[in-house]
Amino acid sequence: MRAAVMDGKVIEVRTLPDPIPGPGQILVAPIATGICGSDLHFREQVVEAVEQGVAMPPIVPGHEFSGTIVEVGSGVDGRFKAGAIVTANPFTHGAEGPECVGLSTSFSGGLATLSRVDAIRSILVPESVPPHLAALTEPLAVGLRAASLADRNPGPNLVIGCGPVGLAVIFALRAAGRGPILAADYSAPRRRAAEALGADIVIDPAVHSPFERWSDLAFTEAAMSPLLEGTFDRPVAPNIFECVGARGLIDQITAQAPQHSHIIVVGVCAHQDHFVPLNGIQKELTLEFSFAYTMVDFQESLARIAQSPDQVEHLVSSRLPLDQTAAAFDALASDPEEVKVLVHPQEG
Repeated sequence: MRAAVMDGKVIEVRTLPDPIPGPGQILVAPIATGICGSDLHFREQVVEAVEQGVAMPPIVPGHEFSGTIVEVGSGVDGRFKAGAIVTANPFTHGAEGPECVGLSTSFSGGLATLSRVDAIRSILVPESVPPHLAALTEPLAVGLRAASLADRNPGPNLVIGCGPVGLAVIFALRAAGRGPILAADYSAPRRRAAEALGADIVIDPAVHSPFERWSDLAFTEAAMSPLLEGTFDRPVAPNIFECVGARGLIDQITAQAPQHSHIIVVGVCAHQDHFVPLNGIQKELTLEFSFAYTMVDFQESLARIAQSPDQVEHLVSSRLPLDQTAAAFDALASDPEEVKVLVHPQEG
């Protein structure tokens, strides 16, 4: 097979042995594979390790993909037949525990002409879903999971960062009928995508602070604590989704969040970070971290794509062939015009 291999500082297309599906697995030919923030963060870590003299094994990235079934292993449900289109939850069981397809040396990902996944974690894609959009099932499931955690407060929603994760949160909130939604991002194309996906107010944080727009959402901050009250019921407060993963952002949010806010951290920060606990204590903030999704979330995510394919298309900013994978990584890391880049492994 041909695959985009991340080897140290280099990403290049190489010819590798074809993977063989084992019991319970299916072999697929990826149709479209998304590159996400986790891939970029992983690449940063690899580059940092190599610069420090640490040898890093090569991997084939790509954990967001749809594909055509090529071959099925033994014990696979009869519904999975050669020629059918599927998308797969990329988590699987390795020799030493759970692993993620595309972030593992043992399970090559979707940036290749072939990849193997677990049938039990795969879903058949209905004909109503364009095959390339089925690759967005995984990132949209991440947003669905994060949105579902925001059940502590019924108040307005602030989404900081309108990359793929932030847009997925907006899409999930709007599909669930939850609002109002204020979204903030420096990129104009990402702000336009946020508006198309259902954000009520979209702002550029270089011009306006998102923490100064609560009145636009008909929200008034509650008292800071129950100290002066005989009885105290938790008041209406915002849900704030951190969808960037930048160092220092949690500290900024806890310093500026209204009383009793529920902060859900979805952005992946792989570096050591800090914040001032006193800010959270005095305001009685809730700080929660969201990771991945359940299989039910994954199935629901594909169902929502089927309901609104034209709306989901707003997430896709570029579609490139396999031999431009390195350029796709660079563009997503440096170009604010990009939102979700899809690589088509059977092309190029």
